[in-house]
Amino acid sequence: MPAAFYDDEGNHLKECTKCKTTQPVTEYYRHKVGVTKDGLQPGCRTCTLSKYREQNARRAKKRKQRTHKLTKHQVGWIKDQQGKLSIRETAKAFSKKFFAIKINSSTVQRIFAGKIHIDPGEADTVSIYDLLEGASDFTGSIEDYLAANDPSKVKF
Repeated sequence: MPAAFYDDEGNHLKECTKCKTTQPVTEYYRHKVGVTKDGLQPGCRTCTLSKYREQNARRAKKRKQRTHKLTKHQVGWIKDQQGKLSIRETAKAFSKKFFAIKINSSTVQRIFAGKIHIDPGEADTVSIYDLLEGASDFTGSIEDYLAANDPSKVKF
């Protein structure tokens, strides 16, 4: 870790350990007392900010990938509450019954509406992948095949 120094003109400068550029000490964040001789972090503000932005982007990506799958028992319990409790009350009661999982009111509303967690026999829907697979076996034109299937029943 290079310490800050004064050049021939009396400017207080420091070299960044990441990008290897020499910049004024105003371009460096302070460090904990006693860690470095000059009291400044080894990397310049630009390099430090880019490092934190990259770390935050990685964390956000992992956070988005994390999903809490509901079991059939849990979804069944939610569906049983339809008509008995409001959407918000169902979400609160769910978090009390299944203490390790909290769900959003919008999730309960989408389960009540039948938009998510639908049993295969519950709705007459076709997966988009099954639709594409069936199109490869179809001998006529693709337009005729798509017209034969109801687009409202296609599940993406």
